[in-house]
Amino acid sequence: MSAEKSKIEQAAYRIWEEEGRPEGRDLDHWLQAEAQAGGAKAPAIKAEKPKAAAKPKAEKVKADKPKAAPKAKAVTPKAAKAPAAAAKA
Repeated sequence: MSAEKSKIEQAAYRIWEEEGRPEGRDLDHWLQAEAQAGGAKAPAIKAEKPKAAAKPKAEKVKADKPKAAPKAKAVTPKAAKAPAAAAKA
């Protein structure tokens, strides 16, 4: 490993520690350390706070509306049966 790469690695590690050891920011820290080693100062990148879990949406309360009456079923007349007693007489 070259001396310059070693300095960048140490600087990136220091930046990582200063920012509270966040996960997934290694490339940002490396690029910032490279910029510092090259003489140009990279803009400080603030660690993003993890977003809170989304709250479930509240259910909409529907106003009490009267429900429509069910449709009446069509009744078909059945053939009238003769009473059994009248048939025997």
